[in-house]
Amino acid sequence: MRKTLLAMMMMTASIPGAQAAEEPDPDFYIYICFGQSNMEGNAQWEAQDEGNVDERFQMLATCDFDNPKRTLGHWYKAECPIVSPVGKLGPSDYFGRTMVQELPDKKIGVIAVAMGGSPIEMFDKDLYEQKLKENPGEWWAQLATRYYGGNPYGRLIEMGRKAQQAGVIKGILLHQGESNNGDSKWPGMVKKIYRDMLRDLGLKASEVPIFVGETEYAEMGGGCSWHNTVVAKIPEVIPTGHVVSAEGIPGNGTDPWHFSAAGYRTLGQRYAEAVLDVMNHPEAYAKNWIPDQQLTGGISDLAGKPFAIVNEAEGKAFYCTGDMRMAYDSYQTAFDMANEGFLFKIGRVGAMRGLRLQSPDGEEYTIGGATVYLNTQAETGNGCFFDILSSQKGTDIANGAVWDIQYVENKGWTLLNRGTGKYFKDAASPAISDEPVYFQFCTLKEDTSTGIQQTTLNRQAKKADNRVYNLAGQQVDANYKGIVIINGKKVHQK
Repeated sequence: MRKTLLAMMMMTASIPGAQAAEEPDPDFYIYICFGQSNMEGNAQWEAQDEGNVDERFQMLATCDFDNPKRTLGHWYKAECPIVSPVGKLGPSDYFGRTMVQELPDKKIGVIAVAMGGSPIEMFDKDLYEQKLKENPGEWWAQLATRYYGGNPYGRLIEMGRKAQQAGVIKGILLHQGESNNGDSKWPGMVKKIYRDMLRDLGLKASEVPIFVGETEYAEMGGGCSWHNTVVAKIPEVIPTGHVVSAEGIPGNGTDPWHFSAAGYRTLGQRYAEAVLDVMNHPEAYAKNWIPDQQLTGGISDLAGKPFAIVNEAEGKAFYCTGDMRMAYDSYQTAFDMANEGFLFKIGRVGAMRGLRLQSPDGEEYTIGGATVYLNTQAETGNGCFFDILSSQKGTDIANGAVWDIQYVENKGWTLLNRGTGKYFKDAASPAISDEPVYFQFCTLKEDTSTGIQQTTLNRQAKKADNRVYNLAGQQVDANYKGIVIINGKKVHQK
């Protein structure tokens, strides 16, 4: 059998033109863009917007276009319109143009899906069908059906996977809210969509932040400016979420929702500025967590509370790695947003208890839609991992995901594994100790120590001089064309 397989491989290699699939280009940075009409683009492009797009700025067609002719799933130079056949000039245009100008050694790609008037629910994979069913006559519903097969979220994921064959997804851009103006539930809905995107595309929040644009300000003619009060909550709800300001950006003067062509150019530049700033100065936006309040008492005191399992004497905590393994390391490593999870909740397992894993944003960590529990790996207890429960209340051994959890005054919490009959100890040999081992269960708070603050201050101080810097923080010639920073302020030099 091995000889036959080897012969087939050799024969394939000898076929003229047969080539291995190309690896994604690490210098091709791709951004997912979604929302309603302002992301779709609502201003007619002008002479200054035509015929001057750099070849390094590409769009992946998320539907078929007639003029210019484009085919779903193919890459094109990002000339207007980028988003859809009915779209016009929008923020994605000058987002990409600014990015290629500031990153001369990179290519920039956008994957955009947006429908004028669309509510945020149309991008929720669990809600869009009902929303479409209830509103078949709405303009956004017609656009969703005509261009995106009735499933805008599904089209983004389909094109996102295709884009990953060509480059690397680096961020997500959202502009939406006029149809959900001021809805207090909106940040949570955005969080769910963002989380679904990351999971469905195999991305990490720490590597793919989301940038959310404000709506038009009231003093600029905006009728939905109240929505900016909920947009402002995005960084609180999503640790890797960032707000893009619309302050001072002009509206079109004809309706209370849309920006002018000049406004879209500025808004696109601001999206790029935000992306570049986070990309080039991650230390200024890093959120490090440290233990806060210790949870003491009994099991009833843990009800409904997410908590970290730490050893304060060693300054270490338990967390889940990308391969669903248990790990144990310093707070900075354990409480990293790139991890699958580092918080736990008590979950009922029949009449007993298990430890349910929570993702870094405090939501349930799931596999295939099922809640994930901490399991022992084998009867020896040599190793722990995270998985769904089996019918025997464990994956490898009966009751391997069941724990007797007790608090001992002035000592901490112990975890006795029902499967092994031994105490939880560490990541390498977690359930083999005959003697109880004590840990602290605690809430977390953000580390605002002077180290990170000083890094940010140093970055700002460096720019607060008469020298000229680009958005990547690099000093450039005084005659540099584009957005620059002089004396700590952004200036557009033409």
